[in-house]
Amino acid sequence: MADKRCFVQFPHPGGEHGPITGSRWHRPPPNHRRKFMQLRGQWIDENSAKQPGDLWAWGEWEPESDILRTFNPAGEGSGHPRRLRKPYYVPKSDQEYSKLHNTDPFIFGEHFLYSNCRQKSGLKRLAKGSIIAFGSGKEINGQPAWTLDTVMVVKDFIDYAPCRAREELNGWASDTFLEVCGGPFSASPESDRLRLYRGATPGDSVDGMFSFFPAVPAGGATGFPRPRINLRDKYFNPRSLRNVKGLRDERSCGELRDLWESFVKQVRDAGLVLGTYAELPERRIE
Repeated sequence: MADKRCFVQFPHPGGEHGPITGSRWHRPPPNHRRKFMQLRGQWIDENSAKQPGDLWAWGEWEPESDILRTFNPAGEGSGHPRRLRKPYYVPKSDQEYSKLHNTDPFIFGEHFLYSNCRQKSGLKRLAKGSIIAFGSGKEINGQPAWTLDTVMVVKDFIDYAPCRAREELNGWASDTFLEVCGGPFSASPESDRLRLYRGATPGDSVDGMFSFFPAVPAGGATGFPRPRINLRDKYFNPRSLRNVKGLRDERSCGELRDLWESFVKQVRDAGLVLGTYAELPERRIE
């Protein structure tokens, strides 16, 4: 099967971690969840200027984290976070790693990374310039809605065996990724083959597009709900809770650029900035 340049709606539903599940490394069988985190990084503001500093954002981080503060959200179902967390991790033995969740997508470090989640057939054949929109289907005010946590623009990729991820991806991914994700992969079957995608950045974009996560500069009385995204049914299904959409159709560069710009506008219209970089979480030894 040939690689295709696609626009992919990728539902990875997950509510906010509770006070206990989010503080320790999350274990299956409960599904993956999200955290509202304080990150040291960079963002692009409403004037398209790059800004450094602390920012708040939603994301997946299944290892440990500290609770920095709690919020009183505006009612059940508002989508506002209850807790602000600072991510970190404690390395484990191979036996322990086999019982833990990995983190995917991985928004920390020089490039965003997408490595394994639900990778079958078409998700292993995306070409450079493809867009993957990670988010969750929800019901807001009785209507189906789709909320966004990460936009990834594919810059490059490498195929690998997950059971040998720490060897085969050395040099392609950070040491943190190789521990946090490569460790849990170590028990995968020998026959498995996956693809590690790296995201485009503002300094190394694809057709002017780069990966980002909705964010705000750190501070304020409360967090923010993940922004609601509306696109034509041709591209997006707001009722999609699990099914990936967009793998059958190859898209032109201009079409993908228009879709990316629509995401940028809708995120900014929600009063948010484009988070483009987050420092790697701290490694702790206990």
